[in-house]
Amino acid sequence: MTLDPQPLAPAVAAAEEAGWAVLRLDLDGVRSKAALMRRCGAALGAPEYFGANWDALADALRDLSWLPDAPGRLVAVTSWRGYAGERPDDWETLREVLEEAVDFWREGEGGGAALAVVLAGSGPKSRPGPAAGAA
Repeated sequence: MTLDPQPLAPAVAAAEEAGWAVLRLDLDGVRSKAALMRRCGAALGAPEYFGANWDALADALRDLSWLPDAPGRLVAVTSWRGYAGERPDDWETLREVLEEAVDFWREGEGGGAALAVVLAGSGPKSRPGPAAGAA
């Protein structure tokens, strides 16, 4: 499974019509991994014990037990282009974590619910090199 940019409105409309919960992950202004983790935790409504690291994010996306029951959940990622350009390695890791979570739910591990992720809009055409001073 790969995440490709898609128009947001049709995906959100279809999800809402199907009774899915829509979680909006807006990355506008996010330029660090710490800020990304804070934004992810807030978008997911993660419990306070959310560990704010890649493993904790992967675990949270496989759990989601704190969310209301729904036949599925759509994570709509918006304004991601700046983060992808600024932190390409972290962006690739985030994409992998999201893809693995979608696969987890698709394989039926989520008790019949589904998870989908939409990257709203367009992103970089090619993977840029790391920014100066990036770790």
